[in-house]
Parts: sequence; C-alpha cells; structure tokens
Amino acid sequence: MIYVLATTNMAEVLKVPVFIEHLMEYEGTFAEFMVEHYDNHKEDSDWDTDQKLPFINPPVVLMIHAQLPQTIFTIEKPREIIISQNNSIYQEKGFSSLFLSRIFQPPRFS
Repeated sequence: MIYVLATTNMAEVLKVPVFIEHLMEYEGTFAEFMVEHYDNHKEDSDWDTDQKLPFINPPVVLMIHAQLPQTIFTIEKPREIIISQNNSIYQEKGFSSLFLSRIFQPPRFS
C-alpha cells in the first residue's frame, strides 16, 4: 500500500470520488464498467465525466529520453608484416643427458 501511494500521482488519487460516483450511476457490473471506460473507450453522452475518471488522462510527470551513441565501424587495411627469412635452426650446445639422469630418477624404497 505504501508503494502504491508513493508511486501514484496525487491528482489521480483525488479523482477517486468521481470514479465512485460515476460507478454508482452506471447500470451494469463493475467489470462491465471497467471494460467500457478503460478499454479503448469511445466518445458517448457522458464523455466529459468519463474524462475526469482517474488514470484516463494521467499527466506526464517524468519523461525519460535515452539515445544510443552513434557507432561508426571502420575496417582498416592490415599493415604489411615482413618476416625475415633467417633459416637458423636452434642447436643446443653443451647439452648432456647425464644432467637429466641425475634429476629424474625412479622412486626408491628405503
């Protein structure tokens, strides 16, 4: 209830007595009244009273305008990359497999 009162325009709340009075004058059920007056209502003999009902013509209290930034995509031609054709093969010098045999050994039971 607090949320409804906080978010509802006070001018619309003040129109509730007009709503109740017009509902009492209406010859039909509450559901028929709501459908006739709030579902694409057409002009009739009591049009002026209908326009005074709450939430028929609510005032614009807050208007939010959002605009997405303009995006521009450009595709650039890739730069030419020159790779030198140095055919050098890596050769390990001073490599001894004895060094690895000292590090990697099978587990031992003591």
